[in-house]
Amino acid sequence: MRLLNFQIKKYRSIDDTGVVKLSEFDNISVFAGQNESGKSSILKALYDFERSEFEADSTPFSIDDKPAQIISCTYKLDDDDNLPELLADVVKDEYSLQVEESGKVLDENNLNKIKEFTITRTKESDKIVASIDGKTFNIFRTSILDKPVQPVEGEEPKEKEKYFIVADTENEKVAELFRQITPRIIFFDDFCDLLPDKIFLSVLKDKKTDTKGYRAVKNLEKILNTEFISKDTENDPVRGTKQNKENDSLSVDFQKDWGQRIHGENKVVVKYDFQKRNGDAENGSYINFYVETKEGQPLPPKQRSKGLVWFLSLWLELKAQDIEHNDLVLLLDEPDQHLHVKAQNDILKLINKLASKKDEKRGDQIIYATHSPYLIEVDYLSRIKLILNTEKQGTIIEDIVTSKIDTEYKKDALQPIADAIGLNVSEFSTLNKKNVILEGISDFYYFSSMKKILGKNGDYHFVPGIGVRQINNLISLSLGYGLEWIAIIDDDPTEGGKDSKKKFDEIKDFVFDGDMEKTKEKVYILSRITGIENMFTTDDLKLVDSNVGKSNDKVKAVGQKRKMIFSKLFFEKVNSGDITADKLSQTTKDNFVRAFDFIDKNFVQSS
Repeated sequence: MRLLNFQIKKYRSIDDTGVVKLSEFDNISVFAGQNESGKSSILKALYDFERSEFEADSTPFSIDDKPAQIISCTYKLDDDDNLPELLADVVKDEYSLQVEESGKVLDENNLNKIKEFTITRTKESDKIVASIDGKTFNIFRTSILDKPVQPVEGEEPKEKEKYFIVADTENEKVAELFRQITPRIIFFDDFCDLLPDKIFLSVLKDKKTDTKGYRAVKNLEKILNTEFISKDTENDPVRGTKQNKENDSLSVDFQKDWGQRIHGENKVVVKYDFQKRNGDAENGSYINFYVETKEGQPLPPKQRSKGLVWFLSLWLELKAQDIEHNDLVLLLDEPDQHLHVKAQNDILKLINKLASKKDEKRGDQIIYATHSPYLIEVDYLSRIKLILNTEKQGTIIEDIVTSKIDTEYKKDALQPIADAIGLNVSEFSTLNKKNVILEGISDFYYFSSMKKILGKNGDYHFVPGIGVRQINNLISLSLGYGLEWIAIIDDDPTEGGKDSKKKFDEIKDFVFDGDMEKTKEKVYILSRITGIENMFTTDDLKLVDSNVGKSNDKVKAVGQKRKMIFSKLFFEKVNSGDITADKLSQTTKDNFVRAFDFIDKNFVQSS
């Protein structure tokens, strides 16, 4: 079962998010936006839904009566979810039913009509009420089976009796039944509970949960599958042997997820040291915790960097929750804080690992908020939701390919995504033996996609420049290293373009000493095209975003501020098989065929 979508109304800066669909392709959704955009408010609202307790400061400012606050979550059942089985134990406990082991209280065929359901929590006049969508409520009521009746010889047959009754006014009760089978939502904000330097055993015995470090220590127990309290009764040799084995296991496990190099290697040893005492409270037994980054130099956590200790503590949280629960929705609020770039990459790897299905366990669903480009993977832009805070509408959420607004708000929200693409330029093809030099990143994604669509197998590589005026640098490098190259530029001067004519003439004069014919052999201007997006028809662009409007100028239809992201999504859909040759118009294919004919003429035929 997974959280499919949600809707939040009247919560802090949020007026109405509308229905927000989470990532359809995997278990990770990313809320990207600048500070104060409302990312944290969205995560806290979802956590309030889990707790059925709205934060005191969550009510938006209003001069009138307090508005009703509403949070709805829609869940989708996976193919391997058995809804009747999931509900059976919950119903039996709730209604104290005595049923034979193989007995059934719910009609399985009827319940299996439910493929998804929506639970809503509404806070009004300081009262929180839960409800479930009407369709699910009605199916559940009609799924309650009759008790089996054993006929008694000589007596009148008894009237049929339901195992339990749900009145038409008991929607809230059914909502809470379904809530018990949904994935647990867990929220981690700025700092999860940090691993302490030391904790007294009395704190664990008395379950003093408000003690700093308590939660981190309990997480450590789950990961090690041990209880520190029990160690107080063990003899020293047994306790010492277990301690060494557990410390070794913990360190090896942590090093798999910690990729940073300290003192030339990533070997970070995490260990505890149980100190046996015969007194009580602060005179009793306690546990020390150490982090060792250099052999023979174990130090208490507080003497390590804030980033390392924070990563370790978050790691303990995520691993412990992953062990304890099969279905989780993990909410992470800016996990990049206090971490430098490499540590952010480690967090990203850990998130991907937890979200991936392994063995019989489905991956956790993870939603995280960030404004760090290092936590935005350009290979998975479909995960991303833009969080924008506007003066009139407050916090709104939209997919990166939609165009509800086109203001500075969107520009700010898109910045970390654009930065992420820029930061990953090194992942694009660098100069090789044969190079097709393009104007920019959008051209790179479109040409890479169409190479696959058109079945081209040449060993040439596409290399993106940063705009048409920077192509000279790439040509100079190619010439300097004796590499083969051609350049493709759009902005056809016959269609009003200016930059391409200027660039063509520059290359002609400085590279080919004014020779027009030699320049034409190496530089191709896309015929009748001003802007790479105009290689496509509107219907083709709608394969990426159905909301793209009709316009003679496809660059304007896509929008300058999202053209890189739009082209990346086109690339993703081609690689995933969502966009295939048969779905593209002949016009688009013909436009690119002409360009590839030029490439083939220079590289394929000459090889």
